[in-house]
Amino acid sequence: MILLEGANGQGKSNLLEAAYLLAIAKSNRASMDREMVRSEARIGPQPHAQILAHLTLADGDVRLQVDFSPSGNSGNPHSEAETAASEAGVFHKSFRVNGVGRRASSVVGILNAVMFGAEDLELVYGTPSIRRRYLDILISQLDDRYLRSLQRYHKILAQRNHLLKRIRHRSASPDELQFWDVELIAEASFIIEQRANTLASLNDIVAPLHSELAGADDMLELVYRPSIDIPQEVTVDVAAEILTEGLADERSREIAQGFTILGPHRDDVEPQVAGMQASAYASRGQVRTVVLAMKLAEAEHLKRRRGQEPVLLLDDVLSELDSGRRNLVLDKAATYQQCFITTAEPDIIRPERLSQMHRFDVKLGSVKAISITD
Repeated sequence: MILLEGANGQGKSNLLEAAYLLAIAKSNRASMDREMVRSEARIGPQPHAQILAHLTLADGDVRLQVDFSPSGNSGNPHSEAETAASEAGVFHKSFRVNGVGRRASSVVGILNAVMFGAEDLELVYGTPSIRRRYLDILISQLDDRYLRSLQRYHKILAQRNHLLKRIRHRSASPDELQFWDVELIAEASFIIEQRANTLASLNDIVAPLHSELAGADDMLELVYRPSIDIPQEVTVDVAAEILTEGLADERSREIAQGFTILGPHRDDVEPQVAGMQASAYASRGQVRTVVLAMKLAEAEHLKRRRGQEPVLLLDDVLSELDSGRRNLVLDKAATYQQCFITTAEPDIIRPERLSQMHRFDVKLGSVKAISITD
């Protein structure tokens, strides 16, 4: 277990975010690539930033690399295009595996990781898109077919929504929807099946985890709320049939509103404790326990499906927990081969546990090992 210590704002979280970016090919917080590059690295003769990791996996060693460069696309760091892109703060990222360029989607799943941060409380409090993303990241790390299907679905959805707007303005015929309906249903039905199956597996794991962390028998359940009514055990064919009927029934309303009403982009996952909606009835402390259980269940699901342990990235996970829950979380984390934990308060960890950790001090972005005598 690796403990990253240091005052707030020194760069502890950045290290965890860098590792997680290598796993899912995008930042868990930043919406634009330039936000991941320090301002000092955006200027100068060769603006550039890099994340590099050497992985030891069951099937061999892998060198995983992501580079952030100005988006001038000239290939020449001194060109006017690159200089203008750098000055405008426009960066893009590129990936390499063992020195060979790869698409971002093909990098996902090489390194499996699970990250917990303070912003993950939004899994309970936030919008449905945040909970969909939780599921999508988990399934995509296990199944590249799911990731490709998800990407195709959103492209089809954009085309279908554009057509619906044109039909509403009488510049296209409703008959043109048939092609996009077929394309949409093919991807949507697969996504729905995968989400339903994954949640069924997660619930078998998350319920006992939550009971242990909460110290109570209140059961946590992640309830799937798709935009269509589906049976408890759904197949691709069943989902496709229900979605076909639903789109036909909603055709007039979709044209009037100019966007697609049904589909995986409208799904939600509702965390319930003892049958009640956690966002409405749980305290902040209870919500933190719910999210921790969800993240640990995610890690356990990855371990069971892949046959190897993911990397746990726990950002300031201990600060708002009482000593009992803190020790339980550390006990769970210790069962994983590699776990990174950040804290600004190492003294809240029991001395006997602290002595078993590999400790590092993080200050102004620099990392220094802490010796036993420190």
